[in-house]
Amino acid sequence: MMPSSPAPALVLFAAMLSSHLAHAQDRFHDPKAVLKEHFWGDLYASGGKTFFCGEPFEKKTVTVTDSYLYAKTWMRDHLDCGTPWQCRSNSTDYQRMASDLHNIVPESTRFELDRGSAKFENLDDSVESNACGYKRAFGLIEPPDRIKGDIARAMLYMHVTYELPLYGDLNQLKSWNREDPPSDEEKERNLRISEIQGNENSFITYPSQAEIVTLP
Repeated sequence: MMPSSPAPALVLFAAMLSSHLAHAQDRFHDPKAVLKEHFWGDLYASGGKTFFCGEPFEKKTVTVTDSYLYAKTWMRDHLDCGTPWQCRSNSTDYQRMASDLHNIVPESTRFELDRGSAKFENLDDSVESNACGYKRAFGLIEPPDRIKGDIARAMLYMHVTYELPLYGDLNQLKSWNREDPPSDEEKERNLRISEIQGNENSFITYPSQAEIVTLP
């Protein structure tokens, strides 16, 4: 009996995975310079809104900072590249990952201190939302519904593109992606980042691709 052909979805996923790995962000290798010149200098030169709390800001100040959805701590742990300084200085993989604008959002310093490296998960109704609309308990954060899909697409992008371990439940991230599809604002940001660093997050362009992501 002849072996059966791979399912179409698996063929599509393999092609997507290969494409992502071949076209991951490779233009920038200095995370600090990217933040100054391209994140704050290009994307948010005229201000914007913080990601979690939706608070408007006109420019970077001590109360507004850059936040990595896929935490830099998780990258360093996976690469085992040492301290933040050692990773920035010696690991080309870390330099590329930490320079990827698709994974960075503007956020209040207050929220960033509260988050730390907490994972994104759904929490039960016994945990109350705070003024910003997110819940936090036991090293976990449940974001507001309006940005759950944005987070899912960023996490899946980092997982697939850089072969990083997935922090969070895959089925939950797929659900968030379905329930909160890309907004016009998210699509516009994706386009602008693609112009700056040379690659898009295709989970934003084609959100249905999330359905065929599998874990090893």
